[in-house]
Amino acid sequence: MIKIAQSFKPYIMEPGAKILIPGSTLYAQVFPSLWRIFSSSHELVNEGRVPIQGPLQRFAVFQNLNRGGVAVMTEQYKYYLSPNGCYTRSIADLPSASFYSGEYVSFGVHKHADLEKIRRRKDLKEILPFLFRHGALLQNQPNLSMEKTEVALLLDTLDAAIAEPNKERVFSLLERFVYAGLSKTLLPRLYDEEYQGIVSEDPRPGNEAVPFSLLRAAALSMRRIFIQESDGVVTLLPALPPEFPCGRWIGLYLENIGEISFEWSKKTIRRVILKAHVSRELAIISPGVHSSRFRVEEQGRIISCKIKNLLEKVEIKAGTTYLWDRFCK
Repeated sequence: MIKIAQSFKPYIMEPGAKILIPGSTLYAQVFPSLWRIFSSSHELVNEGRVPIQGPLQRFAVFQNLNRGGVAVMTEQYKYYLSPNGCYTRSIADLPSASFYSGEYVSFGVHKHADLEKIRRRKDLKEILPFLFRHGALLQNQPNLSMEKTEVALLLDTLDAAIAEPNKERVFSLLERFVYAGLSKTLLPRLYDEEYQGIVSEDPRPGNEAVPFSLLRAAALSMRRIFIQESDGVVTLLPALPPEFPCGRWIGLYLENIGEISFEWSKKTIRRVILKAHVSRELAIISPGVHSSRFRVEEQGRIISCKIKNLLEKVEIKAGTTYLWDRFCK
C-alpha cells in the first residue's frame, strides 16, 4: 500500500485573513472574537461572536483538507466552521472524510504548513498538494463557467504545454498561475491583485466573484501532468517537470478502470497499485521505462508474479489488486 504521511491542515495566524472553507464555495473571515462566512459573490451567509476577554494567545485558523471545513483555535477555545456555512463546537458535525474523494498528492515536504511562510518560501512542492486537494474537494460542486481573464487563460496555455509535452514550460506556467491566481490563503482569483508583473491585465474596480471553478480546473490540469489515460493505456509521469523528482499520488479514480496509486523517485516511476473495478485489458506505461515486475494479489496474497513489457496489455479482473514495480529503463 502506498501512503502519504504529510498533514493536510494548512493554517494562517493572521486575524481577519480571508480563507477558503474546504469542500465548499464559501470563504470565511475570522477574528479572535468574531467570525463571518461569505458566498462566492461576497454576500454575508453567517456570522457570530465569541464572548472572550483578550488578548488571546496562539490564534490560528486551520483548513481541514481531509473532511472539509475550518477549525479556529486559541488557548481558550476551539470551534469549527463547516462547508455548509454553520458554526459548531464538535468536529463530528463536519462531513466524514469518506464523503469526499480520497485523492491526494505529495512531493515529500513535511514542513509546518503556515500559509504565510509557504507563500514567502515560494516552493511549489509545498503549495501544489494543497491546491490539488482543494480542487478534489470541489468535485461534487456544480462546475460554473468563469470569465477568461489572463489568469484563467494561463491554465489553457498550461494544458497545451502538457499535451506537447514541454516539461520546462509546464513548471513555469504552474508557477505563474499559482502566484497570480491564488492568494496566500489559496483563495482563487481572476486577477493578479498583488501586481506582480505576471500578467498585464489589471484588476477591475469592485469585488469580483470568487472563481472557485478555477481550483477545480487547476486540479484537473495538475492531474494531466502526472497521469493520462486513453483507450486502456495509462501513461504515468507523461509531462513531469524536473522540479518534482519524487512524489506520491494516491486514491485516484480512473473511470472504467479502478483506483490507482503510484510513487516515483529520481524522476522515474517506482511503484503502482491498481484496485480494479472492472474487467478489461490495460497497459501501464511511463516515458523512458520499458519493463517491470507485474504481480496479482487476491485476498491479501500474491497469486502471480511476472516480468512484463510495459507496452504489453494485461487482463485485469474486477475486485483484484495489481502491482507494478522494479521498473527498468
